[in-house]
Amino acid sequence: MKKLLFTIISAGVLLGACSNTQGEEEKQKNASSTEEEQVKEDKTFSSSSTDSNEQEEELEDSSTEPSSEDADSNNDLASEEDDSTQKEDIAETQAVENQSNEFSVENYLNEHYAIERTHYSLDTWENEETGRTEYVVGILPDTEEFGQEIDTVFKEGNPYMDDDRTKKMFEVAEELLVDLPKVNDKVHIESVYWSASENEEFPVVLIQDRAQSTIE
Repeated sequence: MKKLLFTIISAGVLLGACSNTQGEEEKQKNASSTEEEQVKEDKTFSSSSTDSNEQEEELEDSSTEPSSEDADSNNDLASEEDDSTQKEDIAETQAVENQSNEFSVENYLNEHYAIERTHYSLDTWENEETGRTEYVVGILPDTEEFGQEIDTVFKEGNPYMDDDRTKKMFEVAEELLVDLPKVNDKVHIESVYWSASENEEFPVVLIQDRAQSTIE
């Protein structure tokens, strides 16, 4: 009887030990499986994260690099700006050249019809009928003394015959009246006068062409 009881107890202990061993093995298997699944998940997440970063980098690169259409558009704009700048430069150059080539009656008179101890004074107005600029040319003395001398000749002597200085003024007046319209057809000499001062009330008229006789 005792042997049977001992045998039963021993069998129970063995079964318990086997059950514990199997439980531990199951736990180890479950833990190992859990670790493998965690590793797989980590790898999957890491791979997914890497792919996402690469896609973001590709998007950034594509956004920063200009497309061929944008490049062509920028080139066209730059070309248009260059053309506009060149046209402005050409226009400015032409304006400067036109200004430098503009006919100056005063300079022409001083270069070709200079009279000793005198200078020219000009008044102008636009003649709408002829489209020309009318010039009233005054011959004035450089000094008050010279002006008084010439005034004396005009008042008391024969300015056409007695004094070379006044004779010269009449000759120059006639010449420039005929000459200037030939040099520049936009210019007409309406009259030429002598005056001892800028504010002379009654200047001496040397010649005038109110009839526009120099128009061909």
